[in-house]
Amino acid sequence: MSVLFSRPPRKQLLALAVCATAALSGCAGYVDNSKTLADLPTAALPPEPLVAMPKLEIPALINSYQKALSSQQDPKTRRQIQLRLADLEMERLEQLQEDNPEMAVAYAEAVRHYEALLETSADDDYLAYRLARARALDGNTPGALDALETIVQRNPESPFIAEALFRRGEAAFGRKQYRAAERDFAEVLSQGDTLFARNARYMLGWSQFKDARYKAASETFLTLMDDLLAENSEEQKLLGQLDKGERRLANDTLRVLALGFNYLGGAEVIESFVSDAGPRSYHHLLYRGLGNWYAETERYRDGAQTFLTFVSRYPQTDQAPQMHVRAVEILQQGNFPSEVIPAKREFVARYGSRAGYWQTADEPKRRLLEVHLKPWLEELARFDHARAQALAKEAQNPKNRGKAAARAKQQSREAFIVAATLYREFTDTFPDDPKTPELTFLMAESLNEAGQYAQAFGAYRRVAWGFTAETGNTPPQATEAGYAAILMAGRVYDAEKQIKNNEEQANLWLDLKTETSLRFADSWSQDPRALPAQLDAAHNLFAQYRHQETIDAAVKAAGWQPPPTPKQRRSILLLLGHSQFETENYPAAELAYAQLLAGMASDDPDYISTRDRLQSSIYKQAEVILSQVLLTTNSMEFVAPTEEAIELLLRVRESGRSAIAATAQYDAINQLMRLERWPRAHTELVDFRKFYPQHELTPTLTAKAVVVYQGMDLPEAAAKELLVLAKTDSDPNVRRDSLYLAAEQFEVAGNRARAIDAYRQYARDWREPALQNLEAQHQLVTLYGKAGDQSARNQWLKSLAGNKVSEPRGRYLAAFAQNELASQSFARFERLALTLPLKQSLRNKKQAMETTVADYKKVLEFGIAEFTTAANYRLAEIYRQLSRDLMDSQRPNGLNPLELEQYEILLEEQAYPFEEKAIELHEANIKRTADGVYDEWIKNSFSSLENLLPARYRKPESTVEWSDAAY
Repeated sequence: MSVLFSRPPRKQLLALAVCATAALSGCAGYVDNSKTLADLPTAALPPEPLVAMPKLEIPALINSYQKALSSQQDPKTRRQIQLRLADLEMERLEQLQEDNPEMAVAYAEAVRHYEALLETSADDDYLAYRLARARALDGNTPGALDALETIVQRNPESPFIAEALFRRGEAAFGRKQYRAAERDFAEVLSQGDTLFARNARYMLGWSQFKDARYKAASETFLTLMDDLLAENSEEQKLLGQLDKGERRLANDTLRVLALGFNYLGGAEVIESFVSDAGPRSYHHLLYRGLGNWYAETERYRDGAQTFLTFVSRYPQTDQAPQMHVRAVEILQQGNFPSEVIPAKREFVARYGSRAGYWQTADEPKRRLLEVHLKPWLEELARFDHARAQALAKEAQNPKNRGKAAARAKQQSREAFIVAATLYREFTDTFPDDPKTPELTFLMAESLNEAGQYAQAFGAYRRVAWGFTAETGNTPPQATEAGYAAILMAGRVYDAEKQIKNNEEQANLWLDLKTETSLRFADSWSQDPRALPAQLDAAHNLFAQYRHQETIDAAVKAAGWQPPPTPKQRRSILLLLGHSQFETENYPAAELAYAQLLAGMASDDPDYISTRDRLQSSIYKQAEVILSQVLLTTNSMEFVAPTEEAIELLLRVRESGRSAIAATAQYDAINQLMRLERWPRAHTELVDFRKFYPQHELTPTLTAKAVVVYQGMDLPEAAAKELLVLAKTDSDPNVRRDSLYLAAEQFEVAGNRARAIDAYRQYARDWREPALQNLEAQHQLVTLYGKAGDQSARNQWLKSLAGNKVSEPRGRYLAAFAQNELASQSFARFERLALTLPLKQSLRNKKQAMETTVADYKKVLEFGIAEFTTAANYRLAEIYRQLSRDLMDSQRPNGLNPLELEQYEILLEEQAYPFEEKAIELHEANIKRTADGVYDEWIKNSFSSLENLLPARYRKPESTVEWSDAAY
């Protein structure tokens, strides 16, 4: 705390001295009640030469005034001189104190002067003020206060009232009478803008603070700070712009504010003093003051939290980054490493190059941020990287299982991702830093461990080749990064191809893997991994059907130095063989496969597949020739190339009897048949059946054997092959057709019995198609007829006649069969003679006639013209035959002529209706000529009518002569 009175500046003393010297000229007052100097009009003084004022010593002045006093009789003048002598004594003592700081100076003489003057002028405020000052400097504080109290009590309007109140307040404060001190300091402030106003406000705040009224004290101190920093003016001040005294006062004020905020609850309470207009320009100083006070008192966490509270509330202010840095410093000072890392992490999040603050910051601000961002980004990234590795190790620890291992694994992945993010921010923020390549590699490693393979690929590739292209300097990690890039592309490809309908994206990554592998092999050809990378790229190219590129890559690998191992050479030959095959360079493919096969043992797991490839290459050469043969126009041009193709096809089996060799031999048989080389085709066919009895194509050879045997004119052998097909082929249609063809071939060979057996089996087993079944029955009718087996023939005739097939052929065959059966009935009818007893034979004859008529009526029902005319003719002939048989019947024995005549008349009467019926039916038959029908049976009807009605139908033909002459 300050003392009651401070020593006045020397200029003030000089002014008093000048005033005393001019007393005789009328300077009778001690306080200038006029307007301030700023209110006076300006005056222009004429230029004067610089004159050095003589320096007057205070003892000499005192001696001078004492002489003046002894010679002066005027009371008023004497009083003025006495006052001046008192002031000069005070100044002399103060000068003595100033020149001798360690000396105890007594101010009793000055006190005596002022007390003597006050005895005659008790209401003189100036004398009371000077007395109070002298007593205070002399150590008589109560006396000084009494003098000041006199001013307060007697003249509240005194120009010294402010200091009097201030000094009284100081005294009360010293006695810990804080409420009394508060009233005095408040009264000083009510006096307006006095010299004591600022200090009074300061002391008012302290009084409130000491009285534990922290909120009121804080408001008072804030008002003081507003005054010091010109908060409410247009030209606000910064703390550094204040002069030394003001800055010391401001710092003290900030410190006591910090104490108050602490008592009120800490950093959170600071915001309660923010007005509606918003925080003050020095708002950050309040947080800084409190935070620093906490740090000084070793409350490090509170200190750091105070700074971070400001940052969280005002993150975009210019002061926020440095406030955050101060929080980190305090935590480091307090040795809280577990809290330092999160604080640094938050700083990076708020002010790193990804944050909004950075985006709006100008270049100078960014440079300030970079000072801390650069070391902290690297520190945080390496910290998280190490933590992630430790967690990964923990996840792999056999002691950790189930949820514990899964949790550690998940935490490890998250830590790797965070580390990678920080590495990336460092490299993006400081692309030209020497550490950027190394940290980019570490970023790639972290991304790899986190399973972010696509991002890791980009980072690895940049380390491998990007920095070299950008700077011309190859990082030490370039080779490892290049190989890791291959692995990353492969992992992304494996993941992408598992996704449904994602083929395009998967192929993109396979392209990247291939490109990276080739680039790695070119960049570091002497690396042990270079040739495997080259071969892997070749395999990838092959997988993408980029066969010419595969060939190029494989050829390059074949010439690698150091040379490929046997295993690698084998891989190269496989790639060459496969790619040459796919590009249809089958001779080159055959060569590669042959070289590959030559180096393999027969029990090699890949021997069979390689042999098949070799055989396929030969087979394809034949296939190409045959495809060109199809384009020939001359029937003779295809013979030679076809023979060449046949030789290639048969050469396939030289490397082994395989499925491919079987197919080739089968095709060769086809081509031999095409050239009608029947004997050789037969030889190969027999060979195929011998070596491939269970082959899926073997059953089809039966049909080919039929053709071969037919070509060799061996129908019965062909028929036997067909019977095999009829029994063994899986296709029911083939079995059915083969059986029918076998029957035909047996028939051609003249083996009627085998033909009948085959047709009979067909008719019984294959009801469908119905028409073909009927044809088989028809053939049986024919063959049984030739064999003379009428019973069997009639059996199949009845079957044919009773068929219900509605197609024309079916109805025709039914009509044919019915007609054949009717003909047999007619023949039986015709054979029956009328003998005695006539009645009995006639009855038999009529029964036969009825049967025959019924049979022919069935023929007529089919409406087939060919058989209708025959049926009509036969029906007419039945009646004619019966009429004739009646007339030709045997006469009873023993009849006299009259009886015989009467008997004959009776026979004629019986025969006549039948003859008339015959005429009627024949005439009906011949009427079909009007419809354009004229066949054998109609002609026969005409012949019969000539005999039955000769007058009408037996007329000689007449020939009409004609001549062209008229024309």
